[in-house]
Amino acid sequence: MDDLTNTDGPLERYISVLEVLAPFPEGLAASDVESMLGLPKTTVNRLLKTLNEAGLIAASGIKSRNVVLGRRLLRLLHTSSDSSWIEIVTKRPLQALADKTGESCFIVKLSGLQIRSVNSEAPDTPVRTYVVPGSIMPINAAASAKAILAWQEEQVVAALLEQPLAALTANSTTDKAKLRQELEVVREKGYATDMAEHVEGLASIACPIHTKAMGVIYAIGLTGPYHRIVGEAFERHVADLKHTAAQLAKSLAFEPD
Repeated sequence: MDDLTNTDGPLERYISVLEVLAPFPEGLAASDVESMLGLPKTTVNRLLKTLNEAGLIAASGIKSRNVVLGRRLLRLLHTSSDSSWIEIVTKRPLQALADKTGESCFIVKLSGLQIRSVNSEAPDTPVRTYVVPGSIMPINAAASAKAILAWQEEQVVAALLEQPLAALTANSTTDKAKLRQELEVVREKGYATDMAEHVEGLASIACPIHTKAMGVIYAIGLTGPYHRIVGEAFERHVADLKHTAAQLAKSLAFEPD
């Protein structure tokens, strides 16, 4: 019988190991995997070795002998088109941030060669801005897109910069060399800005969401009228964004406190 359909075939065993590891953010030891799957020690060691070499599992970093789901697998799961669970996980922290800052707050994620918004919450005010989920964020103008791009590997940055950069407002950067310089500043400061570069009259601040397992594929941002974002509340907004980003890093990557 083909391994793809054989429930006791090699592929099924690899999948079974991943399924066993998934619910345990602190990971499992090889002996735990042996007992849970009822497989010989030599078989489990071989499976774990192959999965580790493929980047599908990794050392826990919490308990030295434990292994967890790896960066490559987690990035595949998180960059899929289904974002419904992300909306559930991020709704409460986003709403709390929106209520505290008085500005609309949103989450974006890297998906293929696009950066899209996946959730947005607004404060309970008569007039508010709103970032529509599914919107593509321009890498040369949106703070949230720059906050993600600044922490990508060079091959990802190069691929994204092959796309044309549109001048959306008079403040938009279309020079790729200047954009690269801006990304260096973003890495130094830990946040990105949009000074009416995406939409006239609006400004944004965004922070990357760093996770140990996946790196940066998410960012959190807030947006509103230019004078409110870049005024006296600017530094407070940055601090609030960084605090919420650290909280979301754990829940999005299933990392323990």
